[in-house]
Amino acid sequence: MGYLKERLKHAIRFRHKRGYGVHSPFMFNLILNVIRDREKQFSYPVELEQANILNRQERKVFRLLARLIRHLHVHRIVCLGLNSSLLASYLSMVYQEADISDVPDRLADADFVYIGRRTLMNINLFNDEDWIKNEPKCVVIADIYKDAGHACLWRLLSERATVSVDMMWYGLLFFDTKIQKGKYRLII
Repeated sequence: MGYLKERLKHAIRFRHKRGYGVHSPFMFNLILNVIRDREKQFSYPVELEQANILNRQERKVFRLLARLIRHLHVHRIVCLGLNSSLLASYLSMVYQEADISDVPDRLADADFVYIGRRTLMNINLFNDEDWIKNEPKCVVIADIYKDAGHACLWRLLSERATVSVDMMWYGLLFFDTKIQKGKYRLII
């Protein structure tokens, strides 16, 4: 029942879909040019997309993550959870400059962290302030309303994040003191 309630609240309250009401220049640019990809400026690895390895939803999320890492110019990426090796190979084809791993021990060094579906991890890893010390940092969490562990992690980290973007199935968290604070809801 809680999941349906959250879905209904999200459907009623999302309003930043096209950048309306966003006063932060960073977030306005991110929503319009990266999350929405209005100008279709990004390209994706044709080999993996034509091989029918990814379903429609995974392809959509993988493309979003590829756009995010290119836009943010990250150097160290940690991918955890289901299909983390497939995501790592996809992102390495898209952005060769990044060092991509699937080891949770490298969280403190990472610029970009993806916590995918069915990730069994210790939430105490994120209680330390040490892993945030490497700013700026972007964290993407899957199933922020379906999975109880991910929902708890989302609540814990969104309190400390500078910017949180709730996309119903996924959540984006930005830890950067140079951008304007805010909480946004949108649908991808």
